[in-house]
Amino acid sequence: MAKPFKVKKGNLVARLSGQERRVLEFVCDELTLILADPAADPDMPAWAKELGLAGVGESRSTPEDPILARLLPDAYADPERAAEFRRLTEASLRATKLAHIAVVREQLHQDPIVITDQVRAWLAFLADARLMIGTRLDVSEDDSLMPSDDPEHNLYLYLGYLQQSLVEELMG
Repeated sequence: MAKPFKVKKGNLVARLSGQERRVLEFVCDELTLILADPAADPDMPAWAKELGLAGVGESRSTPEDPILARLLPDAYADPERAAEFRRLTEASLRATKLAHIAVVREQLHQDPIVITDQVRAWLAFLADARLMIGTRLDVSEDDSLMPSDDPEHNLYLYLGYLQQSLVEELMG
């Protein structure tokens, strides 16, 4: 099996089939829906959104959605400190994650997919995608209990394969 990521003529290239691209685009859509900030002001200027200023200063508590809680974890065990930290950082963290997803989504439509300058976005996207699917599946240290015919389990394994391939190629 050919590796999905390969250094070619000094560039890091993703070699993905049309089906793989569609699967990753679906994952982009799922993550975007989960990370969309309900506190964001639709009338806020584009420059403020790009700076991650949507929702800054608004009171925030730990998300009830377990996937969102994994993607945006509390920084402190103390609820007051966690809420204050979340109030100051959650909007920009969401914006950063959404920007990474947008980079990956855009690059999925390129041929070839040259990710040399966007490696961080790909690494962050793959990590977030695995967190999303792993939380849905309630992944534990003992993966052997999971049915191998479950499509989400196979997607989780595939995302791990992509992540491993990318890291190995980066390490040379």
